[in-house]
Amino acid sequence: MSILVEILQEISDGRKSFTPCGSSEADMVEFQPVAKALAYANSQGYLDGFLIHKESSTGNSWYDSVVVKNGLTHSGEEFLREPHSSAGSELDQIIQLKPEVYGVGIDLKALWRRWKNRKSGA
Repeated sequence: MSILVEILQEISDGRKSFTPCGSSEADMVEFQPVAKALAYANSQGYLDGFLIHKESSTGNSWYDSVVVKNGLTHSGEEFLREPHSSAGSELDQIIQLKPEVYGVGIDLKALWRRWKNRKSGA
């Protein structure tokens, strides 16, 4: 299950606040994919009332808290009802959320396979 689906399910179950486990650098880095997934969900119109905060004490401008005021929108509920494969889509395999450069890592093998299949299918 993708991080987006997991987070939307938590919101559907009533969770409204998301923060890092602690204030250490490792905790902040680990929280960034969650905050970015929430920001993406908001940009897609899945969240009803969304506040995100970036810390300013370290100079890293990390997200340190996200509040979802009113839960999921109708679009968010519909997205959650759609079947999602546990392996993830091909795009999810190429762009992976993990603590690397700004929380995004690229799987070059999957990118190569996708590019190669696109070239042979054309």
